[in-house]
Amino acid sequence: MIVLLYLLIPALLPAQRKLDYRLQVTANPAKQSFFVQGGFTFDTEAAAADSVDIVISKGAGPATLKLESIAALMDTIHKSTGDIIYRWHFRSSLPAGTSLHFTCAYERGGEPAFQFYLDSSFCMAGGYGAAWYPQMTDGAGNHTRGTGVITVTTPAGLMPVMASSTVTVADSTYTFHYAQPDIFSLYIGRYTRQAYKGQRPFYTYSLSKGVDGNDLSRKSAAVLDYLSSQFGPLDIPNFSIIEYPDYVADITGIGGASILGGVAMPTGALRRFNYALFGHEIGHQWWGNKVLAAGSKGESMLSEGLAQYGSLQVVSHFDSAHAMAYRRTGYPGYISDQCGLGYLKNIAAGNDEPLVALTGSNGHTIGDSKGFLALELLSGIVGKQAFHKALRTIGDKYSSNGVTWENFQAEVEKAHGSSLQWFYRQWFERTGAPSWQSSWQQQQDKLQLSITQKDSIYQLPLEVLITYSNGATTLQRININNRSNHLALPVKGTVTNVQIDPYFKVLHWDEALTPEALAQAKVVRVLNLRRQQKNDEAMKLAQSYLDEGFPDDHYGVEYTLLYQMGRIAAMQHKDKDALAYYQRALQCVSRAPDLLAYTYYRIAQLAAAQHDDALMRWAAVNALKADAAADKSDGMEAKVAAFLPAVVAKTP
Repeated sequence: MIVLLYLLIPALLPAQRKLDYRLQVTANPAKQSFFVQGGFTFDTEAAAADSVDIVISKGAGPATLKLESIAALMDTIHKSTGDIIYRWHFRSSLPAGTSLHFTCAYERGGEPAFQFYLDSSFCMAGGYGAAWYPQMTDGAGNHTRGTGVITVTTPAGLMPVMASSTVTVADSTYTFHYAQPDIFSLYIGRYTRQAYKGQRPFYTYSLSKGVDGNDLSRKSAAVLDYLSSQFGPLDIPNFSIIEYPDYVADITGIGGASILGGVAMPTGALRRFNYALFGHEIGHQWWGNKVLAAGSKGESMLSEGLAQYGSLQVVSHFDSAHAMAYRRTGYPGYISDQCGLGYLKNIAAGNDEPLVALTGSNGHTIGDSKGFLALELLSGIVGKQAFHKALRTIGDKYSSNGVTWENFQAEVEKAHGSSLQWFYRQWFERTGAPSWQSSWQQQQDKLQLSITQKDSIYQLPLEVLITYSNGATTLQRININNRSNHLALPVKGTVTNVQIDPYFKVLHWDEALTPEALAQAKVVRVLNLRRQQKNDEAMKLAQSYLDEGFPDDHYGVEYTLLYQMGRIAAMQHKDKDALAYYQRALQCVSRAPDLLAYTYYRIAQLAAAQHDDALMRWAAVNALKADAAADKSDGMEAKVAAFLPAVVAKTP
């Protein structure tokens, strides 16, 4: 299963000055109508002396767009995403600071686009993914944040929601005021608003009764307050958690997004509060929203990597019992490969890039596995207090114009008080992870410890856990920086065991993880093709692995491949093939526990579509049982109840 929790935040640096909107949206989902009209103004930058680009998503009809008082010609460029660029060429060059005023009117309709979805009862209009309102861009295609007033009128019973704004309501018309520049995202549904009174206004907008808005608001507010103490203050008028239906997540492929002043999540992600998930999404309030990356170097680390680092701090603070598992094999109920093991799988699959130069989906795949662990190690070397002081400084100094990777490195070095170039080179600028082998022997009150680095040589701070014959333990700290390292450690008693980095504080080729990483490399290759939308290639590769056979499958590789083939077939609307793949997976000797509940659930969905009542009920019952055995981490009760409530009521 791929759970997309990708934060859809490009490098949004200022392209025009004083961009301000006055827009009116009249939405009637039942009629597939989403009408936008109004105007916007901005002052040109020097780069826009000859022309400006305005982007509007393709709609149900042509858009009317007018420029007042300035002579210009317009042509259009149709993008593969469905957006249309309206390029205005001025008859004579304009000096920087020239004020431009545009008016617009168009029927957006229900034409699907990335982050835009409209059906009879719900609408998602994500400004980061589709230009549902006129958006300004610079020459590099970066969108510009704007202030403004957005008025939204809907039929009775529907509530529009926009985060990071103040709102006034009159009958079925909601007026959202944006005092801070933002990219606008709008959600419309049959919402219920629940407020929480903490250090700042905090709201949960829920669609379903199974979502406990009070609990979500209380815990999320605690996470936001904690991260504020680590990363610095946020200047937002309110914070909102916004629910959207699971089926919309399935259709759009969007499993969650962080927007300025809010987090939008599908129903399934809100049934049970997850500290890693909310830590990551709320962490993006600083890294990707308050502070933007300037330039491509290290861009993913300045957004994804730091947000995931924030997630780990949240887990360490609120759920410390799972912090080591998060670093090593993943946090329960969160994306399983966002951990050390996930990165090792990618190395084994031949997918690796330096953290300063991550491209495409690797911004998440590697930034959220290796990246946050490298930052955690860096914070330990610098010292948490000093490191977080540097992050607060970055938030203060670079929130207006963006932070470069060089700025980030310099601020951390300044807080540390000495050069960290050695760390930056070995962790951020090259690929791979450390690998070592060790041996020891006791000589009276000394432990002679030898550690040999197998591949690249790293300078590493390591912990050594020494266990004595009476069961007592001691933890000692060492540093290694050569290929062969020999150390004499003081001991008190007879030593029975020695563990290097027992709590996985340094990302490395752990002996226990290596066999699984190598075996699961086949799955990762297929998944990476799927993430690149190369589904036919993914199916062909998976089938080639199945043809080779799995004589010694300890890690459920065959099972996982069949499950992924089922997912791809379902996406291609080949329901019979998908059902066959899922059923074959269940016949495998070695299963993947984290996919078992979902396998039954997918079968139940397909059986319901085929009106096979017996198969549907059988699969639904087993989905609930498998989820119960996994501490209900997949929230199957809510998913099954959506189409078969009687089964949930009867299942203990």
